[in-house]
Amino acid sequence: MKHSRLVLVIACFSIICTLFSGVASALEQDDVMVSVVWSSQMLYQGSSATVRIFFISNYSQELTISYIGLHFDWMESNRFMGHDLSDDPVTVPSYGTHAFDPINILIPEDASIGAHSYFVGIDGLQAGSLNFSWDSPIQTLLINNPDAGVYTELLTKIASNIAEAVNATYQSPAAQSLLRQAENAYAQALSLANEENWEAAISALQNASTYLEQAEAEEKNYVKPQGQPDLLPIIVGAIAIAVATVSIIALLFRRKRKQTTPDTQPAET
Repeated sequence: MKHSRLVLVIACFSIICTLFSGVASALEQDDVMVSVVWSSQMLYQGSSATVRIFFISNYSQELTISYIGLHFDWMESNRFMGHDLSDDPVTVPSYGTHAFDPINILIPEDASIGAHSYFVGIDGLQAGSLNFSWDSPIQTLLINNPDAGVYTELLTKIASNIAEAVNATYQSPAAQSLLRQAENAYAQALSLANEENWEAAISALQNASTYLEQAEAEEKNYVKPQGQPDLLPIIVGAIAIAVATVSIIALLFRRKRKQTTPDTQPAET
């Protein structure tokens, strides 16, 4: 009888040890820090981006990480995008750091435009035996209208094309006029973008692109009228002649004054 009770006590103790060995022990918030770096500062509906998470441990013992991911407010509860490292855990020494592989993030097309919240979630072992789950402070990202992305790409292209056209110094009056229209359309696009009227801004940039193409064609087909002299050499020559003439007149005038001036004063009678 006594032997049976001893076996029962040992069995209960084993069960209790087994249960408590799996109890999660949360780290203090300041024991761990993460830095999230996005591959792009502009995120759009339906676009994708990569995220790198840099892990910093302020804990006095090593940490073994078996899962790391990000949870966004458009996701279901307890769902994450990240790395399952359970087959090959990452061990971070006490007060150590680790840079995790990039995580590919897909922004849903139906995600609302505006600010969204997210946080980093980490599961692992502390001191090699105690389970822990740690969540970072809430962070914010901004989801933009995809038309804003189209506008940004087109804006950079048109700005470069306008600069090239200006540096080309078109001689054709028609090309010069079309270039001015392109610049006006570009300025209009900037104003519309400030109002977040992306469709109209894109349309204005497309008009600017058309004007630039027409201006380039006009300049290629431009033929200077026959018999029309090039005014620049004539103007330069006229200025040179005028300067030379003034210099000669001034020189003759100085000589005449020198000849008519007596060298000595007449003697008194």
